Formats: sequence, structure tokens, C-alpha cells
Amino acid sequence: MAVKKRKAVGKSQSYASYIIDGFVVLILFVFPLFFTDFYYNLHVSKYYFYIGAVAALLAALIYAALKKRCHIEKRMIKEMCVTDWAFLILWLVGLISTCSSKYVSASFWGNEGRLSGLFLHSLFLIAYFAVTRFGIFRTWYLDIFLVSSLLVCLFGITDYFDMDILHFKEEISPDHYYIFTSTIGNINFYTAFIAMVTPVAAVLYSQEAKTKKQVFYYICYTASLFAIVMGVSDNAILSIGILFALLPLYLFGKKNGIRKYLILTATFFTVLQCIAWINIYMADRVLGIESAFNFIMNFKGLIVITAGLWLLIVLWYGAEFIVKKKLDLYGKIPTALWLAGLLAVFAAALFLLYDVNINHNVERYSSLNNYLLLNDDWGTHRGYIWRNALECYRDFTPVQKLFGYGPDTFGVVMLEKTWNNPYKEIFDSAHNEYLHYLTTFGILGLTAYVTYLLSFIIKGIRYTEKNPYIAACIFSVICYSTQAFVNISNPTVSPVFHLLVALGILGCRTAKNQKSI
Repeated sequence: MAVKKRKAVGKSQSYASYIIDGFVVLILFVFPLFFTDFYYNLHVSKYYFYIGAVAALLAALIYAALKKRCHIEKRMIKEMCVTDWAFLILWLVGLISTCSSKYVSASFWGNEGRLSGLFLHSLFLIAYFAVTRFGIFRTWYLDIFLVSSLLVCLFGITDYFDMDILHFKEEISPDHYYIFTSTIGNINFYTAFIAMVTPVAAVLYSQEAKTKKQVFYYICYTASLFAIVMGVSDNAILSIGILFALLPLYLFGKKNGIRKYLILTATFFTVLQCIAWINIYMADRVLGIESAFNFIMNFKGLIVITAGLWLLIVLWYGAEFIVKKKLDLYGKIPTALWLAGLLAVFAAALFLLYDVNINHNVERYSSLNNYLLLNDDWGTHRGYIWRNALECYRDFTPVQKLFGYGPDTFGVVMLEKTWNNPYKEIFDSAHNEYLHYLTTFGILGLTAYVTYLLSFIIKGIRYTEKNPYIAACIFSVICYSTQAFVNISNPTVSPVFHLLVALGILGCRTAKNQKSI
């Protein structure tokens, strides 16, 4: 009887996992490419696609449960990790915030903002617990994500050359022509999406042993670099910067880790050099770069650094060929040295900010002032938005400070305060996800959200040795979360982000139960 029961449980788990497979395919493969009427309703069409996908997921699981083809085991409920609790608490705070809000309907639907109200967060929660409880981690999940993303990247790259191969921009307003790209839409959303693609490709390339898959991951990595730079959005420099800053802490302790990092770095500089040449020799056929990447591309020594890195790599491989043995360097010492360097750079960055904003040495750093001087004009008026958002939060009632004004009601909060602003703009988002959560979900919601992210990263680190795909999810979440300091959460990108968190947790659960396939 016990054997039959185990077989029945195994079949039900397998049946449920197939449902999860279908959902993952919809979100990681179909969703990034989905559109109905080009850019005219892209934001809304992806939103409704996600609603349909989660509704189908929930309906399939309920049907399977009624047919006794899947069931909830006790361990699914008992094995609640910190990330699970944090996400659940975030939703509960959102529920209280919505019920106590002056604008209940706007809080629930998010229709006064970016459609990221309690309803969308409810969908995230359903999808998260469905995936982490009924799924089995498949290594091909991230592979299909990269296949779909490669198409997104290639489309975005052709947009940089003003080709519009799918005729998305034929009737678009000239004022908006250059701020939309690929099948993601706004360039800030597009680079936020690519910020999740580049780390996945980089990590999997660095850890893959099979040559064919290595080539595939390297192609995806290179294409994503071209795409994210050609996306012409400053938030990209944050995601790329944090990737190259933290990746050595993962790679330098592994065989071939330093060499792979050198290849990834050399490729990045090569991409920048190629784009710099393209901008010079094809200036009349491309959009041009107006982002922080210009500082690197305009650096006269870029080609020397790029050539030097490739020469070092060639010499390394050449030396191994001559001596007929691996010449590898890895361990705790290189990792510790890199960490010390990171701390030094971080301290230097803090000093620059202090020197410019506190000591008022504004003229000392010339062209860097646009990034160092934190005033109302900083970051395309982000400084103005942030200052006013914090002033609004300061004036909240005690209950509002705890639970916020209501999910995605930032525009309502700011409307009266900034209606006559000097920029003649309407601010419906904080352009900083964490500040957005503070004002709309309150300090409790922000704490729950940050705990959700950090607990996943900390939990995932314990299992990266068993499964590099978990490491890929971690770096993807880190890169997205870094650029989120200056960007907007929206349903064209956030469903993928939350699914990657869920897949990372699923990978940890699967690794713990030794059922990874």
C-alpha cells in the first residue's frame, strides 16, 4: 500500500509540474515577444496576457486537484522559508493599504499608475506559490528564456539602426519615436528587461562545460550587451556595473573562473568599441548613444584595454598549450583581493558624493557633475520626484506611514503637490521602486519587499554549488534590483522578474530534496 501511495504521489507531482512547465513557457518565452497592436497598447496587452496566464495556471491546478491528479502535501505548507513569508506579508500589507486607502479602486487595480495595484500583486503571489510548490526545476527554463530574449535583443538592435523591421513605429508620434524599442516598449523598461538577460547568459556561459551550449550562452551574452547599450538608457550602467562588480565573488573561487571573467570583460569592452565605431562611421544611420556608457566609449585608451585583455587571454591559452597542463588561478585569495578593491571603490564613490554635495566642490569633477550632483534636475528630474515623494511621506498619517497610501497610487499622492511643477510633467511613478513601495505600501511593505529580495539571494547562495542555474537567477534578480533604484516597476517586465525569484526558490527546494532534473 505504501508503494502504491508513493507512486500515486509521484504521478500527481509530475502532472502538476507539467502545468508549471506550461506557465513558465508562457512567461519566459511567449510573454517577452507578445504584442497585439504594436506600441499603442503594449503595456496593457502584456498585462492582460499575464492575467490570462495566471488564470489558466490556477484553473489547471484546481481542475487537477478536483481530479485528484495533484494534491497539496503537508511539507508544502510546513516548509515556509523567509522569502515565502516576506512575499505573503507584502501582499497582506497591500491588502490593508488598499482597504484603508482613500482610493480603494485605484489601489486595487492600479489604474491611476502602472497597473501594479493589489490585483497584480495578487497574481504574483498566486504564481509564486504555485511554481515553488508544484514545480520541479528544469534546466531548460532559462534556456528558453534566453532564446526568446535573443529575439527581443536582435529586434532592439535593429531599432538602434532605425530599421523598424516589424513596422512598430510607422504611425507613432515623432515625440515618442525614439523612446520605444523592441517588443518591450519604453527604453527604460527594455533595458530593465535586458538587465535580467545579460547576467543569466554570463553566469551560464561561465559555468557550462559543453561546447555547443557555451557558444549559445556566449552569443546570447554578446547580443544582450549590444542590446542594453543600444537601449540608450542610463539605468543600464547600474545593472552592468553591479554584474561586473559582484560576478568575481562567485567566479574567482572556481576553476577557470578568472579566465571566464576576463573573457566576459573583454567582450564587454569589445562591444563598446564596436558601438563607438558604428556611431562614427554610420552616424547618419543610427540613433547614437546619450548615456553613461559614453564616458567609456569616448575614452581614448578603450581599444588598448580591449586589445590587452584579449592578448592576455590568448597568452594564457597559449601557455597551457605549450606546457600541456592547466594553468589556473582560483581560491579565496583572489576573491578577498577583489572584495577589498570593491570596498575601496565604494568608499571612493561615497567621498565623491560627499565632496560634491556637502563640500560643494561642484566644478572639480567637470562632466561627472551630472551624475554626482544630487539636485532636482538629477536623473531627468528624478531628484525632484524623490524630494517631493519623501516630503509627502513625511506628511502621511501614522497609519499611512506604516501601510502606505495604497498600491500604485503614487500619482494620486503627487498630483496635488506637483501639479504646477516647472517641468510641466505628471509623475505617476517614483522612478525608484523602493521609494515607490515606501509611499504606496508604507514602511512595512518596503521592509517586506526588501526582505523578499535579500532572503532569496541569501538562501540561493547556499545552493549555487549544486545548481549554477540558481546562481543565474540570483544575479538576474540582483541586476534588476539595482537598476530599480532609478526605474519603474511595470507589468511589461515585473512578471518575468517575480518568476525568476520563484524559479530560484524552486531550484533551492529541488536541490534540497535532490530532485533536480
